Amino acid sequence: MSAILKVVPATRWAFARVTVDGELERHIPAGVAGGLAALERELERQREISRRGPRIAATLASLGESESGVTLLFADERATFGILMLLRSAELGAFTSTEISMLTLALGTITDHLALLRLHANDDITLPILESMRETSGTIDDSDSAFYVLDPDFRIVLALDSEEERRIALTGLQMRKSDRLPALLERTVKELTENWDVAGDVRTARQARPVPFLIVRTASMAGPAGSFIGVRIDRFRAPNSLTSAAAKFNISPREVQVLALLLDGRHLNEIGTLLHITSSTVQDHIRSMVEKTGSRNRSDLIARILGWEFATEPS
Repeated sequence: MSAILKVVPATRWAFARVTVDGELERHIPAGVAGGLAALERELERQREISRRGPRIAATLASLGESESGVTLLFADERATFGILMLLRSAELGAFTSTEISMLTLALGTITDHLALLRLHANDDITLPILESMRETSGTIDDSDSAFYVLDPDFRIVLALDSEEERRIALTGLQMRKSDRLPALLERTVKELTENWDVAGDVRTARQARPVPFLIVRTASMAGPAGSFIGVRIDRFRAPNSLTSAAAKFNISPREVQVLALLLDGRHLNEIGTLLHITSSTVQDHIRSMVEKTGSRNRSDLIARILGWEFATEPS
């Protein structure tokens, strides 16, 4: 959570993971009155409005002395993995539109991370394939991006708002428009463009990853009105994310466990032993995944999950 707070500061905050049984654990309080019980009530209130899936909205609990609050539910369509409440005093002021955009990008990345942690802990087994998913390399996706045009003084002159940001405006959150990026991201843009005014510099497009869940890219823009800085901020996606495949094909948590071990080169009997199920049950899970993904066989299943191009070619 420290990465989020670097981009979007809060006066008080609280986070907890959600167990498979829906209980809250590993509570990290930071000045929020009521502790774990307050987070439990907040989770219940948010789920009364939206029964499942990820959510970012105005905090529904009493804000007390705080002026503004945002709650994030890290979840997919099957389960909720964690809850984060961010509260701000009058001194920090209301959350800005750019901060809400960054929180929206953080929502997906941290959901993936918490989903992997739950999967990893389910049966107290070690899945090497999961460790590889936490490497620093990764991909970006146009659907999880924010775009800005900055003037030479780094003020925002154009912002392309995401659908999620427009939707949050309907939840009652007091949000103010901002003409600047969050401080950390503005510093990153300055560092990426610091040589642009040096003689001979060709204003090279560059990128950086200031926090684990964001990738910042800059490019020079010029027109009749002068020179500007194009900024694209993308949500970081871990490579080979099985959680993305699970959401796309409606694969169950147990089936993901089987798939992870299958990708790790385990035989059916080994998978059954590690998961404490019979090899025939393992075959049933594989058959179910083949049907859900529209695959022809086990090899085609793996190809579709990994996004290989030959997955749709005839054999």
